[in-house]
Amino acid sequence: MNKYTVSFRPSGRKAPCSAGSTLLDCCRANQIPVTSTCGGQGKCHSCKVRIEQGDVTLPTRNELKILSGEELKRGWRLACQVKPAGDVTVYLPLETGVSVSSAYKAELLAHVKADRVARGKPGLRPGVAIDLGTTRIAGYLLNLDDGIHLYSCAIANPQAAFGDDVISRITYAMKSIENSKRLQQAAVGAIDVIIVELCSGAAVEASAIKKMTVCGNTAMHHLALGLPVKQLACAPYLPAVKDAVEVKAGGLGLEVDPAVPVYFLPNIGGYVGGDHVAVLLAVDAVKLKSAALVIDIGTNTEISLVQNGKITSVSCASGPAFEGGHVRHGMRAGPGAIDKINIRNSSVKYRTINGSQPEGICGSGILDAVAEMLKAGIIDGGGRMAKDHPMVQRNQDQLELVIAAKGETAGGTDIVITQGDIRELQLAKAAIRTGIDVLLDSYSLASSDIDKVIIAGTFGSYISVRSAVAIGMLPALPAGRFSQVGNAAGAGACMALLSAAERKKAQAMAKSVKYLELAERPDFMGLFVSALHIGKKL
Repeated sequence: MNKYTVSFRPSGRKAPCSAGSTLLDCCRANQIPVTSTCGGQGKCHSCKVRIEQGDVTLPTRNELKILSGEELKRGWRLACQVKPAGDVTVYLPLETGVSVSSAYKAELLAHVKADRVARGKPGLRPGVAIDLGTTRIAGYLLNLDDGIHLYSCAIANPQAAFGDDVISRITYAMKSIENSKRLQQAAVGAIDVIIVELCSGAAVEASAIKKMTVCGNTAMHHLALGLPVKQLACAPYLPAVKDAVEVKAGGLGLEVDPAVPVYFLPNIGGYVGGDHVAVLLAVDAVKLKSAALVIDIGTNTEISLVQNGKITSVSCASGPAFEGGHVRHGMRAGPGAIDKINIRNSSVKYRTINGSQPEGICGSGILDAVAEMLKAGIIDGGGRMAKDHPMVQRNQDQLELVIAAKGETAGGTDIVITQGDIRELQLAKAAIRTGIDVLLDSYSLASSDIDKVIIAGTFGSYISVRSAVAIGMLPALPAGRFSQVGNAAGAGACMALLSAAERKKAQAMAKSVKYLELAERPDFMGLFVSALHIGKKL
């Protein structure tokens, strides 16, 4: 069978691609992360790439439906649909283009080792804490002797090539043992890359690493350890393992000393895992006396209600909208992403990350857009766009609002918010608000009884709380009751790395947390439908 060479820009990676294989197949086979929200079914636009040179197959029916004529003219295609017909050069944004292939790791290790030999720090005993997120994997290197933070980094989770959310990945893993192994290898390979980057940044040898901790939601935990996940896909959604797990690095296949112990934080339930335990550890939840909400926002959002040391948790399938998934011009936060939007006097003002030319809209920008559109009368409480509003235009069969005109954008096409995008945001915000309302009901509390709302997670760090309150995702409480604490899961993983007492506390806390399964509530659907309304809600 013929093999072609695919050159990826701007990363410079080259990979072989068998004739008849899609570009997504090529990325998967060579462990090149590319987001695929729908798991490669051609139903979304998240794997969009640009063909810069070479021959490829003609656009498929799905591509003609999802991509505009202007996008196709400029070379934009769906990686899951397009197949090379010879050697090709493809533009794949760096945000998703971090490689974890063996060749890449070997090359990077050789480069790093030469640098570290010259600047090495003998005698250092570092440890590594990993936050194994569905979307991003973050790593932290710490001195085990004094707890000093040496270096940190983060990369895109390469499992995104097999599905953007945990359900997609669970479904993929269930199809075969080989699929499950691919997901495990993707996670382990990504951790290896993080270790290399951490050691490079701190100028230490990987052989100096003496201990590791890992936190992740229950699905990420199980996939990384090679545990069965079928039971997570059906009621009563039970984890195969809830307690903390300690394995040797060699058993996972990590490229460090095989004897290094790797501690996985305990899980709470089927969809509330060790990452949320780490968040609760970081905010010292057991010491919170007055009623507090602890919310870790992401593709899967975990929420806990804490009062006098009593903790009850739920998981909300908020979906990929907050990461830009299922949104017409959505993208993850990175250079060129519109992250702030303001509408005044029939004019849209926006800000992009790093001040780059706009390429798309990330989650915080989408949240702002909906809040601003509500305030400007462009949408109503049901999320419907006003077709007669002067800022609204019709494109084929859908209404849309132009955020950045094509003359301003990197891709040369209008960046818009569509009626469909608003629906996706509604679903995400309704999932979170339903989780909050169920927790309040379980404690017989009103929203006004909440003294503190702690918002964790990378996305949670950047959202406008005012916009989240304006659309009803968060309760309309005084601004002083909200605090955004960043990646608390990573902080909790670091605490567990440094202290046996914190690991013991995490285990005890995980056992004591009451877990509510939202889907088992008879009133769930009614609450969810009510939460779809856009507007302030106490």
